[in-house]
Amino acid sequence: MTRLPIVLSGLALIVAIIAAVGAFRDKPTEVAGMDEASVVALVDGKIKAMADEMAAAAATPADDSATAEAPALDPDAIGPIVRDYMVAHPEILEDVMVALEEKRERDQVVAQSEALDQNREAIFNSQNSAVVGNPAGDVTLVEFFDYNCGYCKRMLPALVDLLDSDPNLRVVFKEWPVLTDGSGEAARVALGVLKVAPEKYLDFHVELMSQPGGSDGIGKKRALKVVEDLGIDLAAVEAAAKDPAVDEQIAENYKIAEDLGLRGTPSYVVGEEVIPGAVSFETLREKIDTAREAACQTC
Repeated sequence: MTRLPIVLSGLALIVAIIAAVGAFRDKPTEVAGMDEASVVALVDGKIKAMADEMAAAAATPADDSATAEAPALDPDAIGPIVRDYMVAHPEILEDVMVALEEKRERDQVVAQSEALDQNREAIFNSQNSAVVGNPAGDVTLVEFFDYNCGYCKRMLPALVDLLDSDPNLRVVFKEWPVLTDGSGEAARVALGVLKVAPEKYLDFHVELMSQPGGSDGIGKKRALKVVEDLGIDLAAVEAAAKDPAVDEQIAENYKIAEDLGLRGTPSYVVGEEVIPGAVSFETLREKIDTAREAACQTC
């Protein structure tokens, strides 16, 4: 057997194992209890697919500079090796799975960092996003939220406490209505309030976010009731909420969230870090302090 088939056989073994792990990534409970039949079926499929790909590649005319033609992969020869190894050492699936997850996390951090650089102006300085706290603050905290998000509601007291306790904090709210149609209606009303009475946006936000979702959820009706209770021009807000610029802003928020790889509300951006999910007041405080220290390194 020449060196090239040996290398290809080894490569086939590694690829098959990694492919098997990837197939079970979303079903971790099945990995530990994986029986021999499932291993055989999975590996046979992977080996056959590789054999077909190599056969197709071999049928393609080779470059004139090629010195040797790659041999076809024999699934009958490689399949049993992979099966026997995986059945004898099922723990390798968990080991490789951990390594795969760690790699994905590292890749996500890199991708988020690139997305932050590319979208920095829209994230932190969009003219159509609500800004509260100190407009000239030395640290900006950005929140992507949905008025029907229970976790966003739980985070409201922490945000209010941060605003009350940190005079140099700037907070940007990004309406990201991902849960219901009512969420979209409420977001449009909120952006209408921002256009008509920006000084009352925070009061509107706190009041509407403080309300329980209830069976009907939060939508246009409840959002307009808050507008009326706060004494804001109701007709002007309704008109502003219909402005095409409102839909453009929401679409922009969706794009930013997608670029950042956000998976749900609430999500935060502070400094150079993306923070997914509801976290504690102390965690946000720590992230803000870290961003402030980083910004002051060259002060």
